[in-house]
Amino acid sequence: MRFVIPSIISCLATVLTAVAAAVELPLAAPLTTLVPVTDAVPIGEKEVSAEVVVPSDAPADLGVGAFVADAQGRWFQRLLPGHLTPGVHQVHITFRATDLATGGSDAWAASQGETTSRAGLFFWSCSASRAVMQIDGLTATALQPRSNATDRLTELEVPTSATTGERWELHCQPQPFPRNPYDPAEYALDLVVTTPSGREQRIPGFAEQPMHGQDRGDAEQVTAIGRERFTVRFRPREPGVHHLRLEQRRSGAVTSIELADLTVGGAPWNGYVRVDAGDPRFFSLADKPFFPIGPNLRAVTDSRCTERLGTRVTPDRGTLAYRDYLARLGPSGATAAEIWMSSWNLALEWRGDWPEFRGLGRYSQERAWRFDRILDLALAAGIRFDVVINNHGQASEEVDREWHNSAYNVVNGGIVTSANEFFTDPRALARQDALRRYIAARYADHPAVMAWKLWTEQDLTVPGRRRDEALLATWHEQATARWKQLDTYGHPLTTHWSGSYHSVFPQVASLPGLDLLTIDAYHDTAVGGQGQLLAHLLQASTGRRGSLVRFGKPVLVTEYGGQWSACPEPQLIAEHASSGFVALVCGHAGAPLMWWFEWIDQGSRFQPYHALSSFLRDEDPRSSQAQSLAFNAADTEAPAANLWCYAWSKPGRLLGYLMEEAWQADGSDTPMRSKTLLNVGDQIAAGTMTVAWWDADRGIELERHDLLHPGGPLSLTVPPWRHHLAFKLWRR
Repeated sequence: MRFVIPSIISCLATVLTAVAAAVELPLAAPLTTLVPVTDAVPIGEKEVSAEVVVPSDAPADLGVGAFVADAQGRWFQRLLPGHLTPGVHQVHITFRATDLATGGSDAWAASQGETTSRAGLFFWSCSASRAVMQIDGLTATALQPRSNATDRLTELEVPTSATTGERWELHCQPQPFPRNPYDPAEYALDLVVTTPSGREQRIPGFAEQPMHGQDRGDAEQVTAIGRERFTVRFRPREPGVHHLRLEQRRSGAVTSIELADLTVGGAPWNGYVRVDAGDPRFFSLADKPFFPIGPNLRAVTDSRCTERLGTRVTPDRGTLAYRDYLARLGPSGATAAEIWMSSWNLALEWRGDWPEFRGLGRYSQERAWRFDRILDLALAAGIRFDVVINNHGQASEEVDREWHNSAYNVVNGGIVTSANEFFTDPRALARQDALRRYIAARYADHPAVMAWKLWTEQDLTVPGRRRDEALLATWHEQATARWKQLDTYGHPLTTHWSGSYHSVFPQVASLPGLDLLTIDAYHDTAVGGQGQLLAHLLQASTGRRGSLVRFGKPVLVTEYGGQWSACPEPQLIAEHASSGFVALVCGHAGAPLMWWFEWIDQGSRFQPYHALSSFLRDEDPRSSQAQSLAFNAADTEAPAANLWCYAWSKPGRLLGYLMEEAWQADGSDTPMRSKTLLNVGDQIAAGTMTVAWWDADRGIELERHDLLHPGGPLSLTVPPWRHHLAFKLWRR
């Protein structure tokens, strides 16, 4: 059933008139006359009632309807058929969950009646009229839920064929539809898949409101276009016949439904980023090395970038803004980026009086739809995302504090009184688990998910600031165990620390459920011997006893760029150009992701991604015997110059990088050097070798030479260079 106000009326302004127990109300026709209920409106299913006295001079086409709305202004309505004639009318209009249709669309949202908190009547006519009506006893009263004799699935859509590596979806309508479809304690749907190899894969389903995005010019407008439903997403990895079974749990009772077999065609597929099995310091993708390169693209805009670096504020156009970012980033050679599910970007759950949010335990379908689109755009551009689930401000009462706006905070209708209880209260933990289930169900099959990051800068949350490692370790241990149950595709899991590797909590970092470690690399400006050079910081994080290598996991810097408050632009340019090469030769799992993404994008500063990706083409840094080596480099014309040189060495091949420290420190315009000698080592085995010198700015090979080494000390004469230079050396 669908109820719509006549189109001529829906285009007119609405007159709002508050009504007491009994009033006389002049019509505002041909404008719609809106009459809200002034008493408290119950949530859930309800009836709007009033006695309406229509005068003799009322227009002949006078119509009446009732509405309910939520805090976000989402409007649902029902109309009484026909017209109101002069006389007394008892108006009773019920709103059952299955009766609610959003105004102006075909969308039906069976659970949204639980979030409506406003109600009233509206009157319309195509004729001009100021006739005075009398309205008495306008109320909204709660209805008793209908009893349902049967518990069943309707509109079950089960495709019987699929292709490896491509998404397969199942849709259905549980009857009765759950009052809160995001609460697995009330209702949960799982698909159990038995693959041809005999592996059983349990995939959670999720509630989905089909949405449509429209470019409004200044923003992206997302609206509902279809009935709310449950969906299961599955991406098969092996061909053959798969056996399917649906399991639904309603308030603890489990029913099972055998489905038709699924026949999967195509070749075996493994399109997910993994921690490499042979060398767990690195990642692999389809058994090939994967070295993440790209920026921290955590949101559409960053006001701090404008404050510190003078960039323009990027209009927040949601998916459309990410589309443009990724269209520029993808061709640059970048392979990865970080994205945040923060309250100002893609969080699904936040305080209910903010736009698009519905409060604790109810997920934003607008933002969920956007993330679907963004993942698709990223994959098309060749970008994989490190997906941040929680940013530290969500559980901080001091640093970048957002706790006062959290949906968990009791002052916003939540369930706990402090951010510390977010990590300990059983009710809060259960809500977090429900959100994990939803995120995994909706997005875990997507190859554009490189990794899940449970927290950014966890040391800045309330327990982190208190240095309560035991509490954070317990929380992470439970969270990682649950993620690995829910995400049957096995994406790597991580968490993150602020500042630098010095902030890492060993008790958390050593947890077996964490597959990689992510850190910041912010540092004091290194001028005149003061402060720390970025290259020294990156090298120290993985290059000595007591560094992060002791945990035996990939190390990835996901924030850097001078200090947390940036640095002079010449220094930022130098760090951006050099950081990826430094990370490579020091054994990091990928290039550092720069924080200042608008500075990169608006200045078209993508060249460092191209240079590094070109240098790494057809290279494989993985090897259990590979290590980072420091080389001695000196300029015979300027022996006091500080030259930094390291190489990533594996048997028979090394990748090296030579850099002027003064240039990286502050962007100094150092001179061209033409008398540099590089000492590879004193005990180098004899043999024929090839050395290739690379322009580290342009990502092109400058020259290569063969050399016959007799054994013993090996020195290389470096061609003329300025600022930095990359090289390769291998045995023939």
